[in-house]
Amino acid sequence: MNKVAILGTITRDIEIKYTQSGTCIASFGVAYNEKRKDANGNYNDVSHFFDVTAFGKRAETVNQYFRKGSRILIDGSLDFQQWTDQNNQKRSKVSIKLNDFDFIDKRDNQSNNAQTNQGYQQPQQQPAQQYQAPHGQVPVYNEQVQNQQTQQPAQQSGYQQPQGR
Repeated sequence: MNKVAILGTITRDIEIKYTQSGTCIASFGVAYNEKRKDANGNYNDVSHFFDVTAFGKRAETVNQYFRKGSRILIDGSLDFQQWTDQNNQKRSKVSIKLNDFDFIDKRDNQSNNAQTNQGYQQPQQQPAQQYQAPHGQVPVYNEQVQNQQTQQPAQQSGYQQPQGR
């Protein structure tokens, strides 16, 4: 089985290419940090960097909604590549072929969206409005309720104040 899942940050702008048949190919880098304990018992961040390649509609969608610095959850498979460089040296690398992804940053970055007219926008929800009365006052929400409260006789608690002798 060849499956990998990474929650990371896009490290560079997404590069787009198209094949002769019109298939979109997106290439970008992703990194994540891992905490590792050293010999002294201290935890240090260790960064891991990977190249990611997406194809077709997913490549177009990634390019449309993600930028350098965006966080992304990648579901993919490892892709082993070999080649011979200009100096006749054999080279290889392992990259990730993106099979699926999910949005992690779901907040609206308006400055980025205004400049590029792109970017993921989460629908804005208004926070619940709560009435706060001035300090020391009881809020009144309905005049009818207030009038009913003032017209009701005070309840007897069963406690009687001692009378003077």
